[in-house]
Amino acid sequence: MRRLHAVYGSSPLHALAVIASFAVAGYGFLRIAESPSALGTFVWFAAAIVAHDLIAFPLYSTLNLIAFGSLGRPGGVAQEGRRVSAINHLRVPAILSAIAFLMFFPLILGLDSTRYMEYTGQSADIYLGRWLGLCGALFLGSGLIYAIRLRRAGSSGESEPTGS
Repeated sequence: MRRLHAVYGSSPLHALAVIASFAVAGYGFLRIAESPSALGTFVWFAAAIVAHDLIAFPLYSTLNLIAFGSLGRPGGVAQEGRRVSAINHLRVPAILSAIAFLMFFPLILGLDSTRYMEYTGQSADIYLGRWLGLCGALFLGSGLIYAIRLRRAGSSGESEPTGS
């Protein structure tokens, strides 16, 4: 065990998890490569990587800087007296809401409602309301968790790490 830890740098369980991850990724790659539309899938995947690096990453990095700046940096003037950082209680529901929007945006915006009606026989009008309800529930739940953490930090008198 010690020799593996000295050579690999982590536990055997971590090594097993990495090997399993590569096995699943390799299996997925081979399944895609076997399909008749493999080239289209690989082009889509490459375009997604480029779009993320050129559009999404700068966008969410800028939004993070704006949010972090408005809440105050750890140890800054706005953080004095605050024992629990609020940044992750905004990040997590915002990211989950954005992922849900990306998955269902044609239906949320009503762009694909006629085709959806043809294929399923159901109306796509419910998607906007349900997405807004999901967003509200995510932010409400995060706010409740933040309030609980603030109350616990206030009653114990100890400060929690500001990055969490």
